[in-house]
Amino acid sequence: MNNINYDALINDLSKCCLDDVYCQSCQGNNCLIGYAKNQLMYALKNNEEFIDGGLEYLPLFDVKTYDEDVVLKSIGNILKQCRNCKTYHDEDCIINIIRSALEIIILGESHEYEGSVLMYLAAISKENPEVAMKIKQYFDEVR
Repeated sequence: MNNINYDALINDLSKCCLDDVYCQSCQGNNCLIGYAKNQLMYALKNNEEFIDGGLEYLPLFDVKTYDEDVVLKSIGNILKQCRNCKTYHDEDCIINIIRSALEIIILGESHEYEGSVLMYLAAISKENPEVAMKIKQYFDEVR
């Protein structure tokens, strides 16, 4: 059994979802949030923490406008679930897949994650200090 708080991840992704008001119907894997939700449900149903190739099919063409603060807060929350695996980090970790989808929304691309929240925030800060500061703020707020 793994230690992932699926309820928290589902809650965060649901807050990011634009729902039927914007999309009229769920775009599923054609949407960054829909894709992340589907990967999360697969992980939950199969009691898996890793999804082979989960990053390969992120829908990079999703250009919808999401609520930036909601997405940044979700990244902060998700980072709390990172185990800081460092050299044992696996790109196919469900936490990494979801964080990567949210990064694309905010930064236009996903970033290599080196298995450490501290190193991640330092790397994001070099590219976009304001985004890194907000993520850290939300990360610090999570209990």
